[in-house]
Amino acid sequence: MPHSIGANAVPPPHRPWDPDDSPDFHASRLLLLVAECGSDPGPHIAGRTKLAKLDFFLRYPAFLERAHTELADTLSGQGAFRASMPEEVEAPMIRYRFGPWDPRYRQFLTFLMARGLITITTSHRPERVRLTSTGKRVAAALADMDEFHPIVTRCRAMRDNLAQWSGTDLKNLVYQLFPEEVADLAYHQEIRP
Repeated sequence: MPHSIGANAVPPPHRPWDPDDSPDFHASRLLLLVAECGSDPGPHIAGRTKLAKLDFFLRYPAFLERAHTELADTLSGQGAFRASMPEEVEAPMIRYRFGPWDPRYRQFLTFLMARGLITITTSHRPERVRLTSTGKRVAAALADMDEFHPIVTRCRAMRDNLAQWSGTDLKNLVYQLFPEEVADLAYHQEIRP
């Protein structure tokens, strides 16, 4: 029997599951990011630039660890973050005009909005991605799952420090700390640690 083609396609048995191919995985990660690193009231994250740069550190644990090491005197909260997981990147990003980016963000945010888990408030500049009450409950349930423990740990390592920075400040930090890996890359190139 041939495999189906499309959004619900089943990978052939010889190909392992790739989390980067799963909108559910990306949506869950972003939901946890807003829940754990968002500002009150809400919680919410102000602007897609900030969302993308926090997501960059979430996706690249080695870069998060390097940022915490480089800024140990400046950052408050968790202190020096130590990645307790492999440095493998489950979902790479590309170099875009304002640093690390995933061109599927609109898809992932629409996915979360359609399920009533977030709202996007455009009356503010920058826009705000805010959890709904249902989104808070789902994020809390995800945070309790062992499978999401590494993501929650990385979010909490950013909560009282990097999560307080603006999107522009985070973008500048990424360029400053990772010139070869990010700033010097040509547009649309995959970022590698």
